[in-house]
Amino acid sequence: MSEMMWIRSHVQLLLQREWQVCRGTVDDDGDVPFRHGTAACYVSVLDTDPPMVRVFGHAAYGLRPMLKVLREINEVQHRALSARVELRNDVVVVSQTLSPVGLSQPVLAQALDAVATVADDIGTLFAAMFDGRTPFPEEVPDSEQAS
Repeated sequence: MSEMMWIRSHVQLLLQREWQVCRGTVDDDGDVPFRHGTAACYVSVLDTDPPMVRVFGHAAYGLRPMLKVLREINEVQHRALSARVELRNDVVVVSQTLSPVGLSQPVLAQALDAVATVADDIGTLFAAMFDGRTPFPEEVPDSEQAS
């Protein structure tokens, strides 16, 4: 078994344990997609030297690289403890890159939570402030839908 195959298999196993279901389907890019609130998130094994694992989330789409947007991203990045926040083309992306060497369930869980939570938290804010949109609509609790 090649190193990349072993790493992908290990990451899939950790994801299945984390989510406690066989939810780790792989998309056409080789990424494992998952949703967290309004954010579209992914886990990817990078075929780099050395190989790495990246957890990333799309927080908001359709943003222009204006000074106001870049300042706000800089402010969020300044407050982030373990996640990276950047504007790629017109997408606000939150990410964390991990070494697969000794990758454990708690370490991967922390990355999943950090990236997904930040992406969900800032996506709605960026979409509203800068005329963008989130990957998924905001979920409205059942109690608010009945009102």
